[in-house]
Amino acid sequence: MNQPRGRCITSQLHIKSSETPFSGADGDAGDWIDMDSGFDGLADEVFDVEMETRTHEPVTELYSGASANYGRGYTFMDAFDADPFSSERQHNLFYPFSSGAEWKFASWLANSGLSMAAIDECLSLDVIKSQRFSFKTAKALRKLIELLPSGPRWKCRSVKTESPTRRALQVFYRDAIECLQHLIHSPSNNGLIHFVPEKIYSAADRTQRIYTDWLTGDRAWELQDALPDGATLLGVVLSSDKTHITQVRNRQAHPLLISLANISADVHRKGSTKSYVLLALLPVPRFVHPNKRLRGVLASRLLHQVISVVVKPLKMAAEVGRMMSDPVGNLKYCFTPLVAYIADTPEQHVIACITDNASAVSMAVSNQFGDPLRCAACTVSKTRQLLIAVKRETRARNLSSYFQACRKRQLNGVASPFWLDWALAEPSSFLTPEVLHHFFKMFWDHDRKWCSRMLGADELDFWFSLLRTCSGYRHFPDGITTLKQTSMQLHREVQRYIVGVVAGGIPQGALTAIRALTDFRYRSQAPKLTDADIAKLTASLQEFHDNKAALMEAGARGSMDHWRIPKLEIMLSVAPSIRSMGALGQWSADVTEHAHIDVIKDPARSGNNQNFDGQICRYLDRQEKCQLFMQATTVRYLDLRGDSDDSDPSDGEENTLGSRQVTDYFKRAHALSAGDFPTAPRPYRTFASSTTAFHLASRPKMTNIDVDRAAELYGLPDFKPAMADYLARHHHNLTHTIGGRWRATPDCQLPFDHIQIWSKICIQSYSSYDLKMLLLSQGLHVSLPTVNWPFGRYDSVIISRDGNKDWPHSGLHGHDVVQLRMIFKPISGSQSLLSNMYYAYVQRFVTMSVDQHAGMHVLKRALRSTGERVGDIIPLFQICAPAHLIPRFGQKANSQLNSHSSDELSSSFWLNKYWTKELFHACS
Repeated sequence: MNQPRGRCITSQLHIKSSETPFSGADGDAGDWIDMDSGFDGLADEVFDVEMETRTHEPVTELYSGASANYGRGYTFMDAFDADPFSSERQHNLFYPFSSGAEWKFASWLANSGLSMAAIDECLSLDVIKSQRFSFKTAKALRKLIELLPSGPRWKCRSVKTESPTRRALQVFYRDAIECLQHLIHSPSNNGLIHFVPEKIYSAADRTQRIYTDWLTGDRAWELQDALPDGATLLGVVLSSDKTHITQVRNRQAHPLLISLANISADVHRKGSTKSYVLLALLPVPRFVHPNKRLRGVLASRLLHQVISVVVKPLKMAAEVGRMMSDPVGNLKYCFTPLVAYIADTPEQHVIACITDNASAVSMAVSNQFGDPLRCAACTVSKTRQLLIAVKRETRARNLSSYFQACRKRQLNGVASPFWLDWALAEPSSFLTPEVLHHFFKMFWDHDRKWCSRMLGADELDFWFSLLRTCSGYRHFPDGITTLKQTSMQLHREVQRYIVGVVAGGIPQGALTAIRALTDFRYRSQAPKLTDADIAKLTASLQEFHDNKAALMEAGARGSMDHWRIPKLEIMLSVAPSIRSMGALGQWSADVTEHAHIDVIKDPARSGNNQNFDGQICRYLDRQEKCQLFMQATTVRYLDLRGDSDDSDPSDGEENTLGSRQVTDYFKRAHALSAGDFPTAPRPYRTFASSTTAFHLASRPKMTNIDVDRAAELYGLPDFKPAMADYLARHHHNLTHTIGGRWRATPDCQLPFDHIQIWSKICIQSYSSYDLKMLLLSQGLHVSLPTVNWPFGRYDSVIISRDGNKDWPHSGLHGHDVVQLRMIFKPISGSQSLLSNMYYAYVQRFVTMSVDQHAGMHVLKRALRSTGERVGDIIPLFQICAPAHLIPRFGQKANSQLNSHSSDELSSSFWLNKYWTKELFHACS
């Protein structure tokens, strides 16, 4: 992936002290802190560390002459200062509220989700009355909020229909250009919006492109070619999908969301970043036409009719351009073509104006969906030609005959697609493959069922129930075939294990097909891809097609003897889409469907179950005013204080991953080593190597236990000789290897008699795809047998055995897979390295070759000639990453096994590279 790489383990003596968790290409010795022999916790002496010379740096080619400035426009704060009450805010920044404290309380009430009656009750409390707020009722509070500066304003208009409906229809919408300007000026997107197409190459020879954001793809370059010199390309992203408001009366809403493709792909992948705003609430009609099929045609026509009205300003701007302001107030000559429309498969067919038995992006029909070759693209010109042919044959007003004429040409009866007159819009390009429905939903609807038919539902459920419970991951004690109300999260959890579970239980050709399809999905979801990566995912898809006949022979398709699966045909568009549009993750409906909670479901719940659309718009208007006012007053307050506005808001210990809070153990380790917490126990319980952060509980599970007693409890008769050998060898081999002949005897003497033991450790790293993305920490258990875990609970990890190899870039080369059996620290009277380091006793697995059908490494327990497991002592710093193992069940799993015993009673395993995308990246 040609990005800066950090060392997996340079020495068990060093920890990373820089705030930057990975060493860059020019890293120096100042990035490291030594744990010296005096060792006052983490010591201060700095050692020179030889850093591996990095590979070629990426080369970026910017589109010359794009996005010129045309004078001065306005900024977010300029708009705030243009408010009618700006003069009042020169004396009171928080006007119409009397103070910042009153504004914070008012904002909390407005965003609390409380009903007006509950807010009135809160404001009637004596303790609240004593504060003498300027509002005493919920109604008065809302009136004050209405005085705040507004975002894009809502409009409403009636909708005329071709056929009668059960009730009159309205569309609530906003000016689309104003919505785009709102996104550009939003402080949340500051520094995250770019306007110049670029081509990124992995090295100076420019043989390998890198695809990430939309602007790095070929489509942005092509669109910029079609614009005048100096013009700015604003890629419009739309998304629509019906969502339920109430289950009782089956009330639905049909939100149309809008975003900018110019926003960083990292932002688009996160559901908590508000990268989408609600553009319109499309009507959900109930036609009274007697023909059910034609009611669907009428609904599709109405959808295109209404969207055409809503996006009219965007069409005009795409045709002739529009002057708009960038985030810093420069005027840009902007064009707004439609570049992405995110929707599920049925909605994509409606948008593309084709029938269900045809592809939305190509000229393929149902009997071609299983072909390994992609058909010609479905372009605007081809659709226009087909519509002209239909109009020559019949009139659009004659609904029945028009629909019949359309069906012969795989059209759905829509006479005027909204995108037909939108300059530069191409359905085959803007209808992008979508991870949620085209990957995860397809896996659940097809791959899972194929495995169930081949292995048997009961056996598949039993094998899934045998999987070991992992912290933070779902367990399936009752299997997977009877699960109801499934979500994308559950589909993803099942996909982590499916290959390893069925391997050995289904025919090899069928396993190859399942594995190849899984490889294809994992490779396609990478946030950064090169031409070589795209070639690999293309090869994976071809491998599936080469082996899909084995699935049919094994009965995976049941009574069906065809491959007419629309989502299978969509997969042929994945590689071209990545080259054209950048990484797929930025076009996921997972984010837009999550946005439905904020813009539809929560506002609907706050109302009185009447006139949902109007109440949703009023609720969102109030929320948006509060959000804008909070952002503006924060910026102005910082300006008045003289604070730098380019400070990093993520400098705190908490980071965000999507909508989840992530504890940053790297920063906590740095703060400890910098002496910010002088009373913290030594050695520090949180520490970091160059690639991995470690966190132990403040109090160990066992605070002072005799070495012999600990070895007996944990069933480690060779613990003492292993420790003695480690002490004898560590001066000569910085990266400690496992195995080899014992030199010490079981009754050897150690320089300590007691140890402290921990039963759990959390480890954390940064994404190998994006060195700025902090991953969730993973809890690892090393605990003694209990009633629920009769064999104990011992997780597995990947460790370094060669200091010259990097994880994850070197894969398993120079690394071993081991099982943690004890985490401990010696208790010694002297302040030496020995008593100020954490160690682990681990038992090694022998890594066999990769099975060509399962695509995973085979692991076997390493045994000595006596039959004992091979174990040894390593410093905790040699741990690189968590690992997940799946027992190799063979043709039939032992009925005596369960999830708590399957690991300990098995001798052969799969290294499950599908457990995480990071592990897949390292092991593929």
